[in-house]
Amino acid sequence: MAAHEHEAMDAYSHAITTAAERAGPAVVKVETGRGGQRNRRPQQGIGSGVIYSSEGYILTNAHVVAGTSRVHVTLPDGRNLPAGVIGAHPERDLAVLRVGQAGLPVAELNAAPLRVGQLVVAIGNPYGLDFTVTAGVVSALNRSLPLDRSTTLGQLIQTDTPINPGNSGGPLVDVQGRVVGITTAILPFAQGLGFAIPASSALDVIGKLTEAHRQGISRGALGISGLDVPIDTAVQRALTLDQSSGVLLLEVAPGGAAARASLHSGDIILSMGDRTTDTVEALRQAVQSLKGRSPWPVSFLRAGRRRRVALVPA
Repeated sequence: MAAHEHEAMDAYSHAITTAAERAGPAVVKVETGRGGQRNRRPQQGIGSGVIYSSEGYILTNAHVVAGTSRVHVTLPDGRNLPAGVIGAHPERDLAVLRVGQAGLPVAELNAAPLRVGQLVVAIGNPYGLDFTVTAGVVSALNRSLPLDRSTTLGQLIQTDTPINPGNSGGPLVDVQGRVVGITTAILPFAQGLGFAIPASSALDVIGKLTEAHRQGISRGALGISGLDVPIDTAVQRALTLDQSSGVLLLEVAPGGAAARASLHSGDIILSMGDRTTDTVEALRQAVQSLKGRSPWPVSFLRAGRRRRVALVPA
């Protein structure tokens, strides 16, 4: 191989490794579960996602989390965290998740126009193979692809980057490691035909979903969003708790009932009234049972200590 060919290969390899090193720490595996019927095992699914906010917000495909009863994400460092679905936009095949962990590495979404022939890199979990990197080029722009009889995805990026089941929801990045698309679909039995939702569409959906979510929180009786989380066994023993999980507060709306009771994001609700709140559904049922009464006694964990407050509902 001639010297100039070696240099070209080195430049190509450097571009791919740079992109992977910059975006890789923000890519997560998304694992979902659906409750099984009697005598049937629960169904499980695997996809990918990308952290776009250090506050724990994650972008993935709507079809990855559709109909799921539980979602967990695995970070590149091996941590496995429960995640809540903030919102989904099936017509754009995008969804926003959130985990109760701040200070996470993020990837930048870049909505600048792409060029056909531009080098791009996909990072994801094809077939459950964690954090796999593949490379290719932008083959075409503004493609349309039917998802089903009623939904067609438009303005898609077509790429020859190898994309397989499990890549769905993962990022397609440029050589600077910026997210230019979210991988969404492949054509079965057609090699070299993958598609991604452009970052411009993703940014639009993120804004709409997070705003709708916040408005919903503000209208709720408590003014919170949360998700089920396990309680550390050492904390259970130290506090002699008879429950192994609670509801982690992801968001507390300013001026809402929870905020007025001095509850904070990161608190774990243990009980409300005389009901144990080991799941979000149990918390909803507790709220229903307490309607018409006030104040509501709330027990919660903060920094490993059990605390109690009286909450006056909205």
